[in-house]
Amino acid sequence: MPAAKTVTVLVVDDQQTMRGLARQCLKKLGVIDVALAASGDAAFELMQTKKFDAVISDLNMPGMSGVDLAEKIKAHPALNSTPIFLATSDAYRDQASGSSIDHFVSKPFSVADVREALETHLGPLS
Repeated sequence: MPAAKTVTVLVVDDQQTMRGLARQCLKKLGVIDVALAASGDAAFELMQTKKFDAVISDLNMPGMSGVDLAEKIKAHPALNSTPIFLATSDAYRDQASGSSIDHFVSKPFSVADVREALETHLGPLS
């Protein structure tokens, strides 16, 4: 049972408002170590320098999509155990079926969805 304040999460979204909403949801859960990236490339670079307990990524981004990012992370021997949560509306989930995604989180973000994703993969938050 991880303490929420010790969990580290990377949020990847090309829209600043969505990154902010995700950070707010995480903070309401007690997660204080939240890093933000505006692209898949920036996120992957950041993951080379810091270990994250989970990554929440948007599906549709310019350049590297959320699915592409997940596949790149899962192919990396030091990062492949990191849970990847794909943030998207239900209408786009089919685009990512059968991919390297560990969990879907609905957009717009809700505290309940983010909690469920974290607890499914990391254990109950305290």
